[in-house]
Amino acid sequence: MFDLDGTLIDSAPDIADAVNALLGELGKAPLDLADVKRMIGDGAPVLLERALAASGIQEAAAGFMPRFKILYEAASTNRTALYPKVREVLEGFRRDNRQLALCTNKPQAATELVLRHFGLDFLFSAIIGGDSLKERKPAKEPLLAAILQAGGDAAAIGSAVMIGDSHTDLATAKAAAVEAVIIPSGYGRPADAASQGAFHEIARFADLPALLEKLDQN
Repeated sequence: MFDLDGTLIDSAPDIADAVNALLGELGKAPLDLADVKRMIGDGAPVLLERALAASGIQEAAAGFMPRFKILYEAASTNRTALYPKVREVLEGFRRDNRQLALCTNKPQAATELVLRHFGLDFLFSAIIGGDSLKERKPAKEPLLAAILQAGGDAAAIGSAVMIGDSHTDLATAKAAAVEAVIIPSGYGRPADAASQGAFHEIARFADLPALLEKLDQN
């Protein structure tokens, strides 16, 4: 089970461009890329809420979401890139008959657009976006729905692994009682073992196959 932004793709530049395009329409100065990157991870509505607050706009984010979605979907792959070895590792997992699913807080339409752009959509047996259910990560429901849609059952939850990059992904895994692998990327709040409990951490996506082999043995 994979997160998307900050895990499979480096999408912050395009997200920041959409945020700043909206802020420009509202007469506000652009936010720094590093600041926007830290706002990502809890869903587009929360991202926009944080961006508006940082720009001194007190209006509710919900009213700006339709325009933000238009701006982002129109330019969601301009500067977004796959992290190194993502394609090769995912294709190798499918050859090994692992079931892959995506569980992200990015809106479903934008998620599918990005996956098609990179030719990754066919690798996943289930894709759950941030607006697919009434709940979003860190609630457990999106992750459990992804497992079930990928062909798993209640017994499969015990052998599932959530691969993400942030505090939100770890919280989701803990809520669903599945193993968590964190690949820190600088998106959102960092995972914190002191407050959230133990998890597996690797530095690069390319290190994932070896770690999963070890977990399989356990």
